[in-house]
Amino acid sequence: MELQLPLILFTTLIAWSAGLFATQCVCSVKNVCQNCQLPAWICSAALLALSGLAVFTHLEHWERIFNGFGHLTSGITQELIAIVVLAVIAIAYLVFLRKGDRVPVWLAVLGAAMSLVLVAVCGHSYVMAARPAWDSIIEVLSLVGASCVLGPLTMMVLQGKFEASDEAGETLVWRLALGGAVVNAAVAVAYIAFMAFAGSAVMSVGFYFDPINPTEGMIDSTSLSPLAAGSIPFTAVSVIGAVVAAAAAFFGKKNTLAMGTLGTVAAVVGTVCLRVLFYQMGFAGFVLF
Repeated sequence: MELQLPLILFTTLIAWSAGLFATQCVCSVKNVCQNCQLPAWICSAALLALSGLAVFTHLEHWERIFNGFGHLTSGITQELIAIVVLAVIAIAYLVFLRKGDRVPVWLAVLGAAMSLVLVAVCGHSYVMAARPAWDSIIEVLSLVGASCVLGPLTMMVLQGKFEASDEAGETLVWRLALGGAVVNAAVAVAYIAFMAFAGSAVMSVGFYFDPINPTEGMIDSTSLSPLAAGSIPFTAVSVIGAVVAAAAAFFGKKNTLAMGTLGTVAAVVGTVCLRVLFYQMGFAGFVLF
């Protein structure tokens, strides 16, 4: 399937933004990382804005954008609703930050929960029976896993910049980063394994062929695997990125800035490569030959 770079960036940035906002919400509940709250909010908002710009460039006729919101069951409609709801929560969150008040626990919990919902909705938009490699809850979890690792690792970077001494906050964020990195690595490997077996669900039908190469099928079925020659580099980088992010999180408790930066970069690269692989494996269930 043709790569959709704007959508690859959109899903990656959405997971990153939501993960960071959820992390700062958890920190707010625990009353730690207070100096990081406003910088984290700004970074999260910027990532959300960039995700909107990315998806906007995907549209060939941007003036028709509202035509896509005609039904509540469509993925794009559900994504918009989730983004608007999270934006309202984030604005309310910012009001308390600017007033110098502690963010109410109920608002922080709601923000963390809505962040998870947004990422899950974005991932679920691609689940469809017509494309075997996409038709799995593991695909949704792979995006949630990216959110779980990107948010805490970015917060570690902000701690290194804005927190002089906050042992309780460092411990909490380190635990979130390590747990999120393990979850991300596990679901990334699980999703790659799922895609490797999804090719067996493809059925060859008909006799349609390319008139330029009449003896060859329209699609080479041997390429429909993350272990195929053209896909191996992206598979390898996806796994390596997840492993490096986990290692950086593990060693990041006392060196938050350096390890947080390394882990964030590795997690972003690994997530992007996994989304590239996602599109490469996005073949239809019925392949014409």
